[in-house]
Amino acid sequence: MSLSESGPSEAAVAPIDEPMVSLVEIELGVAVLFADHAPDDLKLIPFEMLSAQTTQRLADKLAMASGLGNLAAQGIQNAMDVQGLVRLAPETLEALNTAQPMTSGGWNLGSLVTSDGKIAHSVRWAPATGAQSVGILAAIGPAAALLAIQVQLASISRRLDENIELTRDVLRALHEDQWATLLGLHETTMRAVREAEAAGAVNDHVFASIATKDADLRKQRHLFMSLVRGHIKALDTDSATRRAHIQKNIEQILADSHGMLMAEWSWYRAQVLRAGHISRDEASAVENERLLAEVVAETEREHTRAMTDVADLLAGLERQCRLIAELPGERSLPFTTKRRSIRDAVAMAAALAERVAELRNVAYTRPVPLDPPLAVFSEAVPEEVLRILRWAMRDEEPLLAIADVNIDRLVGENAYLGVTPERFFISAQNAVRKQGAIEREFPLSDVRYVRFRERDKRGPVLDIITMEENIRLTFDDWAGNGQGLEDASRLGNLLAAAMDLPESERRTDPLLSGGSLLPISS
Repeated sequence: MSLSESGPSEAAVAPIDEPMVSLVEIELGVAVLFADHAPDDLKLIPFEMLSAQTTQRLADKLAMASGLGNLAAQGIQNAMDVQGLVRLAPETLEALNTAQPMTSGGWNLGSLVTSDGKIAHSVRWAPATGAQSVGILAAIGPAAALLAIQVQLASISRRLDENIELTRDVLRALHEDQWATLLGLHETTMRAVREAEAAGAVNDHVFASIATKDADLRKQRHLFMSLVRGHIKALDTDSATRRAHIQKNIEQILADSHGMLMAEWSWYRAQVLRAGHISRDEASAVENERLLAEVVAETEREHTRAMTDVADLLAGLERQCRLIAELPGERSLPFTTKRRSIRDAVAMAAALAERVAELRNVAYTRPVPLDPPLAVFSEAVPEEVLRILRWAMRDEEPLLAIADVNIDRLVGENAYLGVTPERFFISAQNAVRKQGAIEREFPLSDVRYVRFRERDKRGPVLDIITMEENIRLTFDDWAGNGQGLEDASRLGNLLAAAMDLPESERRTDPLLSGGSLLPISS
């Protein structure tokens, strides 16, 4: 079952003025469900692994802080009970980010729909960034840590080895000395989670199995974290160095990334189970509040940073592998046992990246094929150039325009000029086609002046004056008239639209400020 936004046309279909289901998103993608009963087909994560008293105290605070508890006290019909947590799918989050839902009393309104698109329940929800959710978290005070534990508990039973068996084999081969320890910690923490779920609590017997593993968990985590961050540093260079590092170390990057995932999630499970164990100490509940808040916050902070690091590494790795696959040259990469096709390397990197996205509860995406609205070429833009630039460019920026130009040096050099919403780039055509390299980039905010000039019997000239340099580009004869000239002129206008002289660079002089000149005496 998924969540959809209600527009005016849906108002008559679902009774959205009195919704029977309320969702309060307490962090991105995770919401508390209030309802008279849990809707069918909605995957619910019940409050668990906390003591009965702690769970009831948390539920009461949530109901009152949301205002729904007050409705219950007044006997109003749509009063609701806390049912548990709901993890919203990345697709739902994406829809909510772009939608403009109806609102009422500070709540967004929508519908829960079944897999065949039928409306099952009207719903109101408060997004994590809204005042409703912020107010609730502030109102429940120290109990917010208990709620955070529930969110963490909802994720720690996830496995890591599904869909990534190839990289697991690479990890085992390259880190044979660490494999037994990694696997042991993984299985120990997974078993503790299963036992806690079966018992409905993190009691002393459950926690005993991981209580002595803290040093080993941290050692493995630090080891693989340092390896991953070393790769991140090596890839934060120019395109040639970046590609060389991947071609030489592709297997090691995959192994270290998978190893970090196993070490990180083993450590994370142990920390969350520790927090659950602390929360059961009702006799010292007051003095444990600050300890619990610190453990929960630090765990989430460190885990988020680590998962962001490995996600960034894998995103860069997949992008570079796909770029190498589009370039002429070697079609395979070295592995320990034998060379593997670059397509195999792409599949392995993508499988790991997709798994990490799932673990982070974010949508797995890759850049869409480039389709620039403005192309200044004598004929169509070569398809291989767009395929290469798809992976060579920054993935968050669309390509608005691309042109076939010449760099006006002693000898004209064929180049590509590209424009995005944030920058423009100039790169020799051979560098793009053979190396996947974008040689020079300039922020549009650096553009100070643009001059476009037509020339008799030759292609036009485009001068771009930036904060640091003057760039002269020329076009071939085909851009001297007709559609070619029209497109080249529009490209000049596009860049000219970015021209700006910041206040810090403006100058004044008395001679141009109304000051008078004294006569020169003879």
